[in-house]
Formats: sequence, C-alpha cells, structure tokens
Amino acid sequence: MQDENQTDEAETLDTNTNRCEEYLGLLNSHLSGHDEDDEIDWSEDEKDRFFAALSSYSVLRPDLIAEAIGTKNVAQVCVYLSVLEAATRNCDAEPPRSNLDIAMEVPDEWLEVEEEQAAFFRDIELAWRRDMLIQDQEISESSRENVNITNMRTDALRNLSIDHLKVIDKILRNDGAQTGTPTSSATDIKSQVIAELSPAERRRMHKRLHMRRKRAEMAGTGVVTDAQRLQRGRKRKIAQAPSSSRAPSQSASDRANSDESGEEKSADDARPKKRQRKRGLTREQKVVANFSQLGIDAGVVHDLKLDSLHLHPLGRLIALYQEAFSPAEAPVTAISPDTIRLLDAVILDFVTQVIHRAIILREQELLLKRRTKAWHDDTKDISPDIIARATAMLGYLTSKAQAFEHLCGKDDCSADDQVLPEQLDDDPEGRSEGADDRDDGPVLPLQSSSPLSHLELFPPLIRLPMRCFESTETLMPVETDEELLNEELTEEEELDEQDQVSEKIHLDELWAAHKQSMAACSYEDNATARGQKAD
Repeated sequence: MQDENQTDEAETLDTNTNRCEEYLGLLNSHLSGHDEDDEIDWSEDEKDRFFAALSSYSVLRPDLIAEAIGTKNVAQVCVYLSVLEAATRNCDAEPPRSNLDIAMEVPDEWLEVEEEQAAFFRDIELAWRRDMLIQDQEISESSRENVNITNMRTDALRNLSIDHLKVIDKILRNDGAQTGTPTSSATDIKSQVIAELSPAERRRMHKRLHMRRKRAEMAGTGVVTDAQRLQRGRKRKIAQAPSSSRAPSQSASDRANSDESGEEKSADDARPKKRQRKRGLTREQKVVANFSQLGIDAGVVHDLKLDSLHLHPLGRLIALYQEAFSPAEAPVTAISPDTIRLLDAVILDFVTQVIHRAIILREQELLLKRRTKAWHDDTKDISPDIIARATAMLGYLTSKAQAFEHLCGKDDCSADDQVLPEQLDDDPEGRSEGADDRDDGPVLPLQSSSPLSHLELFPPLIRLPMRCFESTETLMPVETDEELLNEELTEEEELDEQDQVSEKIHLDELWAAHKQSMAACSYEDNATARGQKAD
C-alpha cells in the first residue's frame, strides 16, 4: 500500500512540475513579446480588407488599418507591414533600362505641323458642333413646347382647390357621357335587353311602349321607341323671341293703352340710365378657361391618375374640414394630386379586401346552407348584406353619421388642448405653462446610437517605415568601384545611340505618313474641282 501511495505521489508531482514549466514558458514568451497568436495565418478576407485599408489610409497609420480589418490589432498589423517591407528588399532587381520604351523627341518643325493639324481639326469640330446645335434646336422646338406645356399643366394641377375638383369632375362626367362602348346595332341591344328581362318586366315594357305610341298619335309627334323610362312631366317649350310687329287683331283700347305706355316709356327714356356693370368670371369659370388654354382634358386627367374618385364630393369634404377643423391662420383650401393618388391606393386596397372577404363569406354560406331543406338560392350572387358584413369585419364604419361622429371624437385638436387668446393675454410673458415646461433645460444635440470611431477615441498612432531607420552610409558608399562605373557609363552611351536611331526611324515614319495624307487631300480637292467644272 505504501508503494502504491508513493507511486501516485510521484506521478502527481511530475504532472504538477510539467504544468508549472509549461506555464513559466508561456509567461516568458508573453513577457518577451512572442505570443502564439502571432503564428496564426491571415485569412483571405483579412488580407483583402488589409490591402483595401492600406490603399485608403497609409503605411503610417496602422491603427486605422487595424480598425478597418476588425479582427487584428495594431501590433499584428505592424508585424505584417514589416514582413511585407522585408519581402520587398529580397525581390528581384528592376528590369534593365534597355527593356523600357523611350520617350521620342521630335524637332520644332514637326510641332508646327501638329499645331496646323490641330487647328484644322478644331475648325472642323466647331463647324460640326454648330451644325449639330442648329439641328438640335430645330428638332427640340416641338419637344420644348411639349415640355413647357407639361410643366404648365403640372403647375396648374399642383394645388387642387374646390373649384378645380368641380371642373375635373365635370370633365370626367362629360367624357364618360360622350364615349360609350361601341355596339353593333340598336336592334341587338333591344333584343339583348328584352331577353334579360323577367316576364313581368317584359309585359310592363310592352305596355309602356303601347301607351307611349297612343299618346304620340294623339299629340301628333314622333314615337320614342327607347325601352328605358323617360323623364316625368311635360316637355319644356322652347322660348320664342318676342315679335316686333303688333298683332292685327289688337283692339283700339289696347292701342290707347299702348300709346299711354309709350309716352311713359319716352319719359323714362329721358331720364339718365344707370350703367350696367359687366360682371367678371367666377372662380370656376376661370379654372375652366385655364384648363382649356392648357389643353387639360380627360386624357390628361387619366394620365395623372385622378379619375378614380368623384372629386366633387371630395371638394365638399374639404369645405367641411375647412369649416370645422382648419385653423384660421392657415386654412386648408386645396389638396395635392399626390394625396388624391394616395387615397386612390387606400381605396383600392380597401375594395380588394372587401371583395376578398365577401367572396369567402358567400362561399361559406353556400357550403353551409346548400344541404338544408329551406335553402332554395343556388345562385352565386353576392348580396349587399354580405358586403356590409365584410366591411364590418374590417372595422370600418358603414354610415356617414357614425363616420362623422368617429371623426369628431378622435380629433386631436380638442378644446382642452387649445389655448384661447384670452389665456395668452392674461399671461404677462405671452407664453403658456406648457411652453415653459417644454423650454426647461438646455437643448442638447442628438447623439447617434452607433459607437464612437477610433479617430474619436484615440490619438493617431504613426508608424515610420523601416527604411527611415536605416543609416545614411548605405545610401552612398564611400569607396567607388571604377570598373563597375565605367561599365555602366559605356552601357549608357550604347543605349543613347540606340535611342537616337529609334528616334530617327520614328521621325521618318511620321513625315512619310504626313506626306501621304497631304497627297490624298490634294487628290480629293482636285477631283472635287474637276467635278464642279464638269457640272
């Protein structure tokens, strides 16, 4: 037993010793600046972010580069920069100068030729631009007029008052009355209408036409064969102009009375007559004249998507709101087309939901009542009760009284919140208590919820490149190798001679191309002159 206990104690001691040595090694490596994290390689994403930050910032700011990377600290970025700088020193030397392209030198004569060519092309380009400008002006006159008319129409329809809404509603109503669905013939419509009527309605229609024919025969007028009901009452008589001549059957007493009245009229004519004032156009007539001048018709209203609602009732609603809720300082007298389009979108969404729920309710009703004995309605028509039930499911009020009661009850501008002028006069400082409560305390700038950046928290950390710490003795050696210097000078002289030969060849090619182009231009001019003489 003692041997086993001694063995266990020895193993425990060895384990503790190994752990202590491992811990001391890690501590020494940490204090000496060699961590295990430095041996971790950089991922491709980190390298991409490193070089992107390096192009945005500089080698001098490793702190900003580390912030852009996010997963590396400043020390790791500095180590990576040092490794890159050391790698650039060990790379191959730059390619020799003989492999690089030279910068060709040309004489002053060639510069003068280029200036002449540049002036020639400049004149051609100016003429071309002038012709294009004239052509664009001719083409764009109509488009400019269209753009101006469109802008004027937009300005005219920017704020729609009650009169604007009335006029637009009339335009849409007249357009709907003028444009109808094209039909093949009147007989087809009559036959279709008669076929759709029930037997009782068909007998009633035949009786109506029979009585209409009898009354027309008695009055000696034409028969109206339209199946629809006519307007009740007698037809209005056309007003006739008063005859200038007297009737021959006029009696003597009537003539005497007319003579007396004529004398009274002559006496009245002797009095000075009041000048009648010429009344101007009403606001609605002014809107009509403006619309006709700008060419605003039903097509323009359709293009602006203002034809979905009845705008005249909307104008009455604006007048009601102006009377009840609009402030006296800035009354609401108009509505924008964007608001009307927004209302159109809201109504479209509302109607879509109502139709969807009404169809579902009707299908459920047919499914539940189809097998009952008292159910005899097999049609799939949707009754108004189902539509009212679908509207109630959405939570909307179905009557005007309930809607206005809800509107007045939910008004934000209640009497308790309003400040009367008498209360303002009683306040010596001209301010209410609510304003004093709101003005308490300094006005602080709004702070963003995002954390502060590195630039706002820390001073800049600048890292100088390694070449700045190198000694100046390595820049220019004290001892010069004469043989290497002579070889380099000889190589430079040979390279200069090759460059001169290349420059001469390049210049000869330029002059040859110039002479060829001049000869071609002169040939074209001569051909044009001969053609003009022949004509």
